Amino acid sequence: MSNDTTKMLLGIDDEHLIIENGKIGDDGVIRLNGSLNYSPKACHNCGVINDHQIIGYGWRKTTIRFAKTLGSTVILCLNRRNFHCKACHTNFLAQTNAVPKHCTISNTTRKQCLEKLTEPVSLKHIADELSTSDSFVGRQLLRAERDFETNWHYLPKVLLMDEVKSTKSATDAMSFEFMDAETHELIDLLPFRTIYQLQKYFRHYDQAARENVKIIVTDMNYTYPKLVGQIFPNAIVVIDPFHLVNALNRAFNKTRVRLMKTLATSSREYHALKRYWKLLLTPENHLNYEAFRKWTNFPYPATATDVVDALLDIDPELKQTYDVMNRLRETIKNRDWSNYNQVFHHLEGCSEEMLATLQTLATHHDEIGNTFTHHYTNGPLEGSNNKIKVIKRTGFGYRNFFRFRLRVLFAFRVHTKRALITK
Repeated sequence: MSNDTTKMLLGIDDEHLIIENGKIGDDGVIRLNGSLNYSPKACHNCGVINDHQIIGYGWRKTTIRFAKTLGSTVILCLNRRNFHCKACHTNFLAQTNAVPKHCTISNTTRKQCLEKLTEPVSLKHIADELSTSDSFVGRQLLRAERDFETNWHYLPKVLLMDEVKSTKSATDAMSFEFMDAETHELIDLLPFRTIYQLQKYFRHYDQAARENVKIIVTDMNYTYPKLVGQIFPNAIVVIDPFHLVNALNRAFNKTRVRLMKTLATSSREYHALKRYWKLLLTPENHLNYEAFRKWTNFPYPATATDVVDALLDIDPELKQTYDVMNRLRETIKNRDWSNYNQVFHHLEGCSEEMLATLQTLATHHDEIGNTFTHHYTNGPLEGSNNKIKVIKRTGFGYRNFFRFRLRVLFAFRVHTKRALITK
């Protein structure tokens, strides 16, 4: 293989570096031999212009490690020209852009390390792929801290807020996270979620930045709406529709389970309620009312609608709770605020579990009203939670919250990162 081809495969563009030969050792390592020689323009120490003031002063053997190629480690044994300056009587070594000064790991390996840090894999896995140590990968990650400094002068108009389980070293059991609703950019991950700590954190932002926030999208957590007013004076709170529907589903499920506890475990009704719980949570307009088929615990062919009707006939309270759940879910889906409020006037015969949930919804009446007029959800942030959990799982857990936060921000590419190739 020619010198130019080998340099191209290794990502070397230094015209003064010549690769002479190479071989694969018994240990499977590819060892290349090369040389580096040129005429320096000036002394690296005193800066004197080279007018026959700098002379060659022997050679020095160095090694440069590259990422694995076809599963084999690549090491370049490089003979570098050593120079002597007659003006200041100091020696210096020929340098190349293939590797930082005083380092043995190539710049291409460092760039590949930064790219692989965005993937949800462990540091040891990255180190094995690049033929480096996991401590080197960790140093590259920590060196990227400067690329994720918080911009205290800007906040987007719409913020998505939620919490996620992070590390044991975090201040609280759950960590607070928030995201730009328009760009889906994860802004920051914090080790706490208490109202006092959040107010203290957001006060670091400029008043103009906080006044720029118009909408906060969150679940029915009592903490985050308290940020509106002093911290975000121009903002309103929007409840994520998913959490509204989820609360209704949980209330109906609790009603169903309570009913099952009153039935004999050997009865057909008990087994039917236990088996077809997903069917009861399916929206009415999604149930198949045409196709007849055999259902377990039913002695005759029936449609999905027939099965649901038979289950609801077991108990009037279950049927009324089912009707309230579906009517509310339909109003949320259609953004029908007037019909949503009308449902609260017809709750006779509803279960105590559903009434408790509706009481909770009533306390968030104004925020839910904003949900019907602003089409924002926490979906992007919930999706990021899944990726954060994957990062945590593939890394076999993180003891240090600072490193975990940095890895998460790196994986989500919060800011444009520079290639960190200097030592």
